[in-house]
Formats: sequence, structure tokens, C-alpha cells
Amino acid sequence: MEPVLKQLTILDTIIRLEDLELYDFITEAGVLPYYCLSWVITWCSHDLDDLDKITRLFDLFLSSNPFMVVYFAAAVVLSRRNQVLALPCDTSTIHSFLTKLPKDIDVDSLCQAACELEEKYSVFEIQCQSTIALDQVSAINRFERDWLPVTSLKDLNNTIEDHILPILQDKDERKPIELVSPASNKQHVQQSKSILQKLQQLDKKDAFLYTLLTVGAGVSLVAMLMSTSDLMRYV
Repeated sequence: MEPVLKQLTILDTIIRLEDLELYDFITEAGVLPYYCLSWVITWCSHDLDDLDKITRLFDLFLSSNPFMVVYFAAAVVLSRRNQVLALPCDTSTIHSFLTKLPKDIDVDSLCQAACELEEKYSVFEIQCQSTIALDQVSAINRFERDWLPVTSLKDLNNTIEDHILPILQDKDERKPIELVSPASNKQHVQQSKSILQKLQQLDKKDAFLYTLLTVGAGVSLVAMLMSTSDLMRYV
């Protein structure tokens, strides 16, 4: 879960850079970005029951950097700013509101907003801004090097054999990438580190719960796909 917790911490940084008022309100309420954990680890399939919307999101996530789901999660939160700011500045109220991914979300517009966030804040830049470094061998950091050049099945097999399998077989401790010092003030740097530490503490308590969540979401998605006759015709 450690890489995911780092991604959630970086999500907070995106919100801060895009909407400081919203970020300060959520921070003042003491709400951690755990509210979107299921969105990130299940690509929203745990929270949506509309197969068209789920497949639209999967199209985006499969064709983009693995970090795209975090940009999408940030876009969802930013799109709900007025509703959030109208709520009492209370931890349970705001957390409960943000946890519920609206069933009627405009997926296409949010996908566009997520792509715009990616264009505005590159994967490397947003890590620098948050001072939270993902692993050097993370698919997020190696996406452009390993996956974008792939144009054929042969390229894919070569990439897996020459680059991916050695990473999986390497037993050495993984190291974070080197970041460029951001222009952020010390308060924001400390806030990012504090958020990550709190998420890590919560994760130790709830690790089993989130394992069940991930497995359950996967089973549910497979069941949805199998029950859709339109899709089964093409299998």
C-alpha cells in the first residue's frame, strides 16, 4: 500500500495548487485523502455501477500513465468544490461527502479535466511540488521510457523481458527518484509529509479491510462484464 499512500498524498498537492481555498478547508477539517482510496485502487469500478462509465474510465486509464487515476480523482474533488465549501467544516461530514463518488458524474468532462491536470502538472513536477518521491522503478516514473515506445507485440515482449521482469526479480530495496527542490514554502512541505505519515498509520490498522475491498471490487467488475450480453457477443 505504500506507493498508493504516496499517490494519495500527491493528490492533495494537486488540489492545493489548483484551489487553495478548497485545500485549506479540507485540511482544516482534518480530512485525509483516504476518501478516494477505492477510486484509485479499483479505477472507480467499486463506486460506479454504470458499465458504460466504468469502461470509459478504463479506456482512459489503460491508455495513459498509471498516475492518470490520481489526476481523475483530483478532478472529481475540484469539480465538487462549491458543494464541499457549503458543508460544515467537520471531519466526518466532509469525509463522508467526498467518499461518495456521484453516480451521475459527467465522466467525459472529468476525463478531459484530468488530462488537463496531467498536461499542467507532469508526473515528475507534481512529485517535486509535493516533495513525495515515488520509486525509480515505479511504472508511473518509467511509463514514457518503457511503455510509450511500444508499437508492436514484439516490442511489448522485449520490454517485458528486458526491463519489467528484471525489476520484479530484483530483491534490492527500491529507491525513490531524485526530486528538484520545489518553490513551495516549508509549511506545505511539512503538510505533505504529515499527511503521508497519518495515512501510513491508518493503513497499519486497515490493511486487511482494503485487501478485501480490492478483491471484492475485482469480483464485482467481472460479474458485471459477464452479465452484459452485448459484451459477451464479442468474447
